[in-house]
Amino acid sequence: MSFITAFRERVFIASGDLIRTFRISEETELKNFISWSKINPERIQKPSFDIEKELKAVEKRVILCLAHSNVLTTHGRRLVAVGTNEKQIHVFEYFVNDKGDIVTAEHIVTSVVPKAPTAIVFDKEDAYVVVGDRAGDVHRFSVLNGSAIEMAGAISMILDVAFSPDGKRLLMADRDEKVRALRYPACSQTSVIDSFFLGHTEYVKTLAVQDNDSLWSSGGDKNLYNWSIAKCSAPRRTLDLSQFDAPIRKISINLQHKKIAVIFEKIETVVIVDLNQESLQTTSVSIVGESQCLDIASTKDYFAVLGRSTVHLIDLNNMEQKFVPIDEELTITLTSTNDAIDNLFKNVTHNNQQEYEKRKADKFEQIEKKKRRLNEDINGDDGEGPGPSNS
Repeated sequence: MSFITAFRERVFIASGDLIRTFRISEETELKNFISWSKINPERIQKPSFDIEKELKAVEKRVILCLAHSNVLTTHGRRLVAVGTNEKQIHVFEYFVNDKGDIVTAEHIVTSVVPKAPTAIVFDKEDAYVVVGDRAGDVHRFSVLNGSAIEMAGAISMILDVAFSPDGKRLLMADRDEKVRALRYPACSQTSVIDSFFLGHTEYVKTLAVQDNDSLWSSGGDKNLYNWSIAKCSAPRRTLDLSQFDAPIRKISINLQHKKIAVIFEKIETVVIVDLNQESLQTTSVSIVGESQCLDIASTKDYFAVLGRSTVHLIDLNNMEQKFVPIDEELTITLTSTNDAIDNLFKNVTHNNQQEYEKRKADKFEQIEKKKRRLNEDINGDDGEGPGPSNS
């Protein structure tokens, strides 16, 4: 798996177990962000879930999701978080000098997740990273000590997570054609889903937030939807992109230019949607020398596009492309890595309703068990009072 994200002029690329970074300037050069040998074992937090889990041993570490913090603190601290196939969330901090060059990068904490992570985002204050996983659960982890809280369970696999700009809504996209919203921060150990956005006919792969009341979503049905976060009714605007004959892989919004970029599965085309016009005018850009777009991110005047063997910057002032040279090791990794899940479409070769109902029943049983344990903790079960009913 391969990812790209950006903060101001600083861009990060993750592929396999590599993390590279560069600054958008006249001279663009990729550099290694951090060495995995710098992971401090004393900063790996043991999980606080139902069953104590040992750290998962893997043959080769693979990054499954990537995020950058939202805020530049007064002393210049910035954060990067990655989730890996070890079922771990690693958080790093770095500092830059007056020229924007990274002067130091350090591992600050690692948390253990119950299932393989699929999506990750920092909350507004960068105090927590929120992680969705394959089981459909969402946890948040403190960037200070790695402590975990389970926030929500969606039964279906979480494919993307995002926050409203005011930080009051956590938005979650899943494999069951739904987008969910919950109030944040959680008022209790487990949050209640606040609203649903219903309209997709296939999995929802990707989210982009325009403002506190404007959410964009897309995925397997090849449509781009715009929703009111507050009203949560039918989509306000819809753009049919089925002419490209490919599921939508990722959308990214550039707030400065009011444009959304769309990339698709297994093709090299980027569609840029102008949000300034009600009719949603589009411009198609074919990435030079590329066969497939893997990820896309927005920063200032650019969309940064990660391909199978290249990195390109699309200048939104003139739509020109700028090629970013990458090293041989990263090229090999980009070329050889594959998605963790090859096919997100539901299995239509048989009726899977029975399987779905079983998973749903199992999930609700787990929730009831947690409630009973929580009540026992609150009531201070010391073994002398009446035991739980067997009826």
